[in-house]
Amino acid sequence: MRARHIGWMLVLILGLSGMVLGQCLTEVEDNNTASLADSVGRLPGSGCIRGTIGIVGDVDYYYFDLASSERVLIETITNEDTEIALLDANGVVLAQNDDRALDVLSSRLEAALTAGRYFIAVWEHDHDNVIYDYILNVRTTGCSTEVEDNNTLSLADRMGLVPAELCIAGSIGVVGDLDFYAFEVYTTTNVTLSTVTDGDTEIALYDATGTVLAVNDDIAIDTYWSWIEKDLPPGIYFVGVWEHGDDAVIPEYTLVVNGMPCFPEAEPNDTVSLADNLGILGFNLCASGSIASAGDIDVYQFELIEPKVVVISTQTEGDTQIALFDQWGDTIATNDDVAAGDRSSQIRAPLAAGVYTIAVGEFSGTHGIPSYSLHLFGH
Repeated sequence: MRARHIGWMLVLILGLSGMVLGQCLTEVEDNNTASLADSVGRLPGSGCIRGTIGIVGDVDYYYFDLASSERVLIETITNEDTEIALLDANGVVLAQNDDRALDVLSSRLEAALTAGRYFIAVWEHDHDNVIYDYILNVRTTGCSTEVEDNNTLSLADRMGLVPAELCIAGSIGVVGDLDFYAFEVYTTTNVTLSTVTDGDTEIALYDATGTVLAVNDDIAIDTYWSWIEKDLPPGIYFVGVWEHGDDAVIPEYTLVVNGMPCFPEAEPNDTVSLADNLGILGFNLCASGSIASAGDIDVYQFELIEPKVVVISTQTEGDTQIALFDQWGDTIATNDDVAAGDRSSQIRAPLAAGVYTIAVGEFSGTHGIPSYSLHLFGH
């Protein structure tokens, strides 16, 4: 990042102290009828709320107001078995969903809606269990549009919440223009930031204090759009976009923020019989965990329903070692360090359809690792 943009940070951070970006709201009981529904937000845009199914048979109601015709995405983020329904202002059910995908128990639906008030009902699928925690996320789909003036962190355009795919269309309208955008991460997430443009962008990722976490100019030689990938814990983050040399305009660019949730490790998971089940590997999966004490081993399972080349890797400040096993417990591959000076681990292997197990530990067995993320990519 050039000195001009770093120098600005001293001024930009001053605007953060009085700045409040949207956090997830919290459910207020009793909200078990439409007339008692909690508001989840105003759209276009996004909103989210944290809730629980506190007693067997509980149903939670929420509402949102939509100011214009939009496609709206509604989803729950949870490890439990939710079911959701979308209702119009008269209580007519417009859409309903149990599981968003095979072996994924959270719920998701998308609908094209006209302006008006809508209600969402959330319940435990069979009405025979409680749900200790879920997040209801509601947002309009498609790219939003930059609103100037957004050239400081305190004036940043808000993009929404991740895990999700968010995008916004902007421009570097005058030489030296700098655009800022904000998004919120509400569970540990592998986040990618990228620009799509014919111009020469440069981007930076900042935390809530304005500290620079990453910078990128070109994703590859002779490719002028930009790319950052990073695991992020919950919090508020900012993205800055500018023209690389500050000597030209960019009539149009699209900034895409894509987040893939890292499912939290559930201890104890130190044997195959106690392995955390990550589900079916399509394109990617992610888990976050820690080696809580010396000698701790974390075990995960995943399934392939068709042959794939699978890349398994850790991202961590610690020194991981990983092993991959087939369904009979035979070792397929192990890895300590990705490369000299990089103590994270990586395995790449062509695999047939079946169930596989991954073990993650600290290399020497004498130390813990405060945090790591485990990534699986299949192609």
